[in-house]
Amino acid sequence: MESASVVQRSWNATRRAPLASAVAACVLAASSAAEAQGWRKKCFDPAAAPVTIGANWQLTGAGIDPQVPLAAEMLELAKFEINESCGVRVTPGSRGVPLAVLLINNETNTALVASVTQKLIDAGAVAVVGGGNSVLAPLAVPPAVQAEIPFGVNQAGADTLSGCTAAELDDPTVVKSATPVYAPEQCWDHRGFMFRTTSTGHQSGALSARYVRETHPTLVTAAFLYRDDDFGRPNRDGFREEFASLGGTVLAERGFSIQTTTVEDFKALLREVTAGNPSIIAANPNVSRLKFLMEAYVALRDDPTWTAKPLNFDTMRFLWTSTSSGGTYGDLSPGALAALVSQSEGVQSAWDTGSLGFQKWFALYQRFKPDAQPPTVHFGMAAYDALMVAALAITAAGSTDGAAIAAKLKEVTNSPGVCVYPGEWRKAFRRLAKGKPINYQGALGPVDLDERGNATGIVHGIVRFQPDGSALIVGLFGSAAQQSACDEDDQDDDDER
Repeated sequence: MESASVVQRSWNATRRAPLASAVAACVLAASSAAEAQGWRKKCFDPAAAPVTIGANWQLTGAGIDPQVPLAAEMLELAKFEINESCGVRVTPGSRGVPLAVLLINNETNTALVASVTQKLIDAGAVAVVGGGNSVLAPLAVPPAVQAEIPFGVNQAGADTLSGCTAAELDDPTVVKSATPVYAPEQCWDHRGFMFRTTSTGHQSGALSARYVRETHPTLVTAAFLYRDDDFGRPNRDGFREEFASLGGTVLAERGFSIQTTTVEDFKALLREVTAGNPSIIAANPNVSRLKFLMEAYVALRDDPTWTAKPLNFDTMRFLWTSTSSGGTYGDLSPGALAALVSQSEGVQSAWDTGSLGFQKWFALYQRFKPDAQPPTVHFGMAAYDALMVAALAITAAGSTDGAAIAAKLKEVTNSPGVCVYPGEWRKAFRRLAKGKPINYQGALGPVDLDERGNATGIVHGIVRFQPDGSALIVGLFGSAAQQSACDEDDQDDDDER
């Protein structure tokens, strides 16, 4: 594994060039910019009515991760890239129209989120992205699927959203649900209208278990504290199944509500799951609940009245199996912060700073926003990828018909096809206008949609906590080496004009 800091230094080094090379690059860039403007006149109709992609987004709400509203900036970045070039193609011809993004705040409200999707559709959105976290998204997506409008999920890992496989559709014993479901012998028949640009809860849980067994082979017994929701339960199941397959045993499992807000609640949970003296506790809280849990742990550790404390409780290890790098933990008590730093780590969706997709995305981001900073969490990159995949599918279809767009989602993200990266919209537009295949390589990683609509190319990272309260992704794990297969670029002379 290569640490993020090492990758960053390597990347920075490759960007330094002698003065002569820099001058040559400037000349080429000027020439390329002029050529791009000439092509834009041919391929873009700025006076045409725009096509709209909707965004069902968490901008406000109790307990919201502050990184989630910030990720909405990536929708503007994608729109900037597309409209600076050829726009989106919505007719069989070779000219594009402007892209508009309509964003509506769902206020992190389960009673509101479905109606936000409907409002976006009623306002003319031909595709929707977002949906919110794993509590909100399973409610946000069905109205779009029912209306045959593609919906790109970028944040939620909820496995209820995963669609049926071809084998499940052919199996009469499998119940095809009309709504999102995670249950034995059932699947959600979303008919290809849902796609996801982040990893699922089950996948993250399984990778987390493998990380524990490979990195800490002496930790053979575990307890699991899980969010009792559409992310937490599959995440727990993925961990349990993989941990057991690699020789470990999960001794206890206890669920909690995402609304659990007291240290006392987590103290009670910790007493229960540690009764069998596990060697590690795995848990999938969000950032704020992680803090409550660590405060509860330290309070129990230092409580002289708890006579039933397990033998290894004072040195208990913790593994976080959900996103933790987006938070800051400096507001923890000194004891809780010290325990977090010395006794825990996390595994979560991440990104490879050495990949071409990330580098091209960050260069585009810096052009859009000169003071842009490297990301600390994956939400923004997954949001950018979701909107780009939707726009590419619209352009490949040359239509605003939902079914036609949905039919192109896997075509633009999977092999075969020439690789297309962030910042290469003009290349993608040219090829798609000619009916040539592309293979989109995202900012977060190769999207590579499977038959359930889930991205399969997302890397995972190892999170470690620092004494100042920051959380850093220090290396990659599991799927880091997975890359999409890309055809050689076969652009003909006409493509270069």
